[in-house]
Amino acid sequence: MLGKSKSFLGILVLIVAVLFFSSQIYASESSGEQKEEYRLITVTQGIDLVLKNNRMIKVALPDNAMSFQDSLLARSVLLPQLNAYVNKIFNSNAPGAIFGPTAVQTGDKNPLTYGFDVYQTIFDFGKSLSNFKASRQVYKANQANTESIKRLATLEFIVAYFNVLEAQQMILVSEKEVESLKAYLNDIEQLYEQGSVVENDLLPAKIRLADAQQKLIAARNYKEIAIARLNNILALPLREKIRVQDIVMDAPKFPDLDDAWNAAINLRPEIAFYEDQIKASVLIEKARKVENYPVIFADAGYAYQQNKYATHESNSSVVLGAKVDLYDGGAARAQLLKERARQKQLNEQKGKLNEDIKFEIQDSYYGLKNACEKVQVAKGALEQADENVRFYRVKYNAGGATTTEVLEAISLQTKAQANYCTDNYEMKRSYAKLMYSMGLDLSLIYEKMESKNDKYKRP
Repeated sequence: MLGKSKSFLGILVLIVAVLFFSSQIYASESSGEQKEEYRLITVTQGIDLVLKNNRMIKVALPDNAMSFQDSLLARSVLLPQLNAYVNKIFNSNAPGAIFGPTAVQTGDKNPLTYGFDVYQTIFDFGKSLSNFKASRQVYKANQANTESIKRLATLEFIVAYFNVLEAQQMILVSEKEVESLKAYLNDIEQLYEQGSVVENDLLPAKIRLADAQQKLIAARNYKEIAIARLNNILALPLREKIRVQDIVMDAPKFPDLDDAWNAAINLRPEIAFYEDQIKASVLIEKARKVENYPVIFADAGYAYQQNKYATHESNSSVVLGAKVDLYDGGAARAQLLKERARQKQLNEQKGKLNEDIKFEIQDSYYGLKNACEKVQVAKGALEQADENVRFYRVKYNAGGATTTEVLEAISLQTKAQANYCTDNYEMKRSYAKLMYSMGLDLSLIYEKMESKNDKYKRP
């Protein structure tokens, strides 16, 4: 009886242990599934992340801080310069003078001295003021440059975002091709078992299936690369599990090319960057012209020197004066000519930028137009390709079509699906590029677009 009780107790302990370890395994699997959850990133969320974390923007932001401090340095020359001092002098001998046979002490042996001095430039022919105004223009130029980097990073993100969506759709296209070829191969194998077809009819289908499976592998790998690229732009870990959400876009409206160019002139920060740089260079040139002109200044101060033998221990003074650099070895003229050459360079760069933006607008305009027209054509071809596959499969099963015809129909269907997918996302990328070229706010455009999509989704 005692042995049976021990056996029962052992079995009970074993059951409890099994249940315990099973619960632990289930819990670990559940936690593992939670860890594998994908993070949804919409277009607007992604733009916010780019503006906050993108490394190109972070690299550019310190330029703004440095140029602002440069403006403060230039402004400091216009303000009074205040200096103060205090000294305690320890002499080995007290100062004195000899008057005939008598030596007379003229000062304390260890005197205390202190004082302050205020220096102010009164007039320098506008040199300091021009340098300050130039520094402010440089600061504005750096802000415009940072804004252009933000816009470029935003466009780069949007293009990468649609690349991921296109990669996902291409996987579906490849999977459908594999599915169609497997179904067709299954039909052939059944006909082969019935003796209706020969073995040679199986080979082309198997080869096409293997090729489709290889394309599917490549499509899945390309998607992983596209996601890693998107993570890199968002400053996320490359292996971060994210998923993207497609956005429905209405048929885009095409602006007039002249209106698009006028909008770009007023809105593109790249143009503002060169305009501010040119203004700064003109002001610097003005300062270089008067570099060696006289400077009129005022200098006031107070000084105290401990000396009980002196008539006055403290004294105040005001100095009005002028100073001029008579010869600097040609440095000022060299700086002036250098700045004039820089102005010429900046004007040429601005002219080239204007031409590049004109071409960019025209290129993105016709790129969008081309993509929109191709989408309409591809959409019609897609419907015809699906019907073509159904027709030839039925005809083949009835003995009225060859293996080559069915495989060609499946191939055309895949091509039509791939063309529609590629053209659809090329249209969305081209639209973003055109809006970018015109200088419009991409974040605002896609915020409105997503709001419209959410409104349509509501019941």
